Amino acid sequence: MRIHIREASADDAEALAELATQWGYPSQPEEISQRLRCMGSETNQVFVASVGADVVGWVHVSLYPTLATDNAAQILGLVVHEERRGQGIGRALMQTAEAWALESDCRTMYVRTRITRHDAHAFYRQLGYQQVKTSLTFTKPLDGEE
Repeated sequence: MRIHIREASADDAEALAELATQWGYPSQPEEISQRLRCMGSETNQVFVASVGADVVGWVHVSLYPTLATDNAAQILGLVVHEERRGQGIGRALMQTAEAWALESDCRTMYVRTRITRHDAHAFYRQLGYQQVKTSLTFTKPLDGEE
């Protein structure tokens, strides 16, 4: 099996939406297209993995500038089609994201994962990532609706 990694395009919206939905974030192709248009390519990158003509995974990596740390990047999403997991696709996507981060002068990669995603925790540990803290995530709608 040959895995091909490339930058995502608007033509990938349907496959990206299906994968986001599998990941637990229901999305429509139109929403994905809009989100892709809003991302700055200098600070964000979405890479897709394909096998043959099929898009089977994606990773979203972003620069993570903070006042308190040196240049870093952050994985904002990684998903591999549920029927393709365990075939090296996620690893290939992560290697591509890490290479992009290095080219962007980042020395650290951050990744956050839901506490219940035990398979993801094991995957990241296999890639050499270490858990450094546990935190809470808070959200607030900014449109006035609660």
